[in-house]
Amino acid sequence: MPYLANAKNEETFMTPDCARSLPITVTTAHCDFALQRIGLVGEAEQPSYGCSWPWYEMLIRPRQQYFQGSPGAFIDRLYAERVPVETDSEVVSRALGWLIGRDLPTRLSVNIHPQSLTRDGFMEQVIDVQRQAGLGGHSLCLELVEFGECPERSLLASNAQRLREAGVLIALDDFGSRINCFDLCAQGIVDLIKVDASVVRGIHLDRYRQAIVQSINTLAHGIAASVIAEGVETFEELQSLARIGVEYAQGYHFHKPEIAEI
Repeated sequence: MPYLANAKNEETFMTPDCARSLPITVTTAHCDFALQRIGLVGEAEQPSYGCSWPWYEMLIRPRQQYFQGSPGAFIDRLYAERVPVETDSEVVSRALGWLIGRDLPTRLSVNIHPQSLTRDGFMEQVIDVQRQAGLGGHSLCLELVEFGECPERSLLASNAQRLREAGVLIALDDFGSRINCFDLCAQGIVDLIKVDASVVRGIHLDRYRQAIVQSINTLAHGIAASVIAEGVETFEELQSLARIGVEYAQGYHFHKPEIAEI
């Protein structure tokens, strides 16, 4: 059972209901992170972002004594209770701690609220993280979450370009699921477009899903970006994606998420 120090600095046990009523953070006290590998779909001789080194996405996993719900609901609550940049800053800090402890060069994708890219302090933090991680051959990819509203679109775009120049990849997560990101595509600051698992699931059996992914893949190539298909669970789905020309994928077919010491 969780415990808390009282005014006399004595440890007192909390009830589960009390623990779940406390403010939550992305520190090790309230959540873990799992890693899921991103893999190459086909056999391209020169994939856009390499395939000889590991590439993982950090996936948040709330600790049940503090939050009983899905990871998505946990993130929604985090962003609702405080400004997004506070959460994203904690995520990036934990990402750096994990990367610099690895010997093998690794790329790590983390989910970020678009609004955070309009905050100077966060920008400097990410650039510094990329610099430190780069000393070991590591690199960072920021996945802009689709549900995140950001009215300062021009500043978002210019800062995203600044991060790209520093070596950070920019991805659009769950493309097309909630908000319009075509303006970001049009400004040439997108390296990767991630297709939501709801579109990928059963793609080998559905010509409409195939048409959607084909259209997204054509868009990506037109803006010099690559596509990552999420939620790939079967070899048949992977084959269908390969025929379309999708470059990267992730899902249970490649790797089941594993809790990591992050």
